[in-house]
Amino acid sequence: MNLKPIFIRIKFNEMQAPHPARHQNRISRIASAIEERFPTTNRPEKIKLKHVNWVVNHWLESQNYKPATRADYINSLKLLIEALGRKDHWFGPLKIRAKGPGGRPRVSRVVKSKKYYRK
Repeated sequence: MNLKPIFIRIKFNEMQAPHPARHQNRISRIASAIEERFPTTNRPEKIKLKHVNWVVNHWLESQNYKPATRADYINSLKLLIEALGRKDHWFGPLKIRAKGPGGRPRVSRVVKSKKYYRK
């Protein structure tokens, strides 16, 4: 699966060196797991709610990740969902909470305007 359009939309503003690569690696693993389980999903635009639901409910459980690693994968999955442009519709059914008011501001963000897609 070609994830270049997804990675172009995700901006890691002042995130320290290993963390952006970790997010990209996790998103790549999630996408390859989706493509392996659902072979017709060969482009990021074809990822549907049922695919992400399978990742959350089955794939993460079968990997036997510790809770901290699972939380990291959920955070990377949030970035993937936002980069796909489906945040508003998918966070509710997946029972993933968006960042609420207060707390530390996020370092990574997803660009919505095509004007800013360039690196």
